[in-house]
Amino acid sequence: MLNKKGQALVEFIIILPISLLLIFCVVDFGRVIALKSDLENKASDVVTFYQNGNTPEEIKGLINNKDEKDLNLEIVTKGEYVTINLFKKIKPITPGLSYIKQDVFNVSVSRVIRNE
Repeated sequence: MLNKKGQALVEFIIILPISLLLIFCVVDFGRVIALKSDLENKASDVVTFYQNGNTPEEIKGLINNKDEKDLNLEIVTKGEYVTINLFKKIKPITPGLSYIKQDVFNVSVSRVIRNE
């Protein structure tokens, strides 16, 4: 009869990096989805502020708090339509993903409204 005491340890060592990589990817994906939802809510607020007559500078002051320093707002007027774009970059925590994705995820939300 052969001694198989180390078999479980070898299997664990083989599976551990793959499991950790999958866990980190799920966490990164969840962070991107949460940020997208956050930006969707802020875009709705920006549309409301814009329709109430606030200037773009006032809107930037209203949506930027101390936690949102890298949130970018862009308001573009073309004819009778206004495009509101919100952008934010988020760094992935997954090891090795920065080689594939160049260090940041660019998450953006866009709204087009009629300029009245």
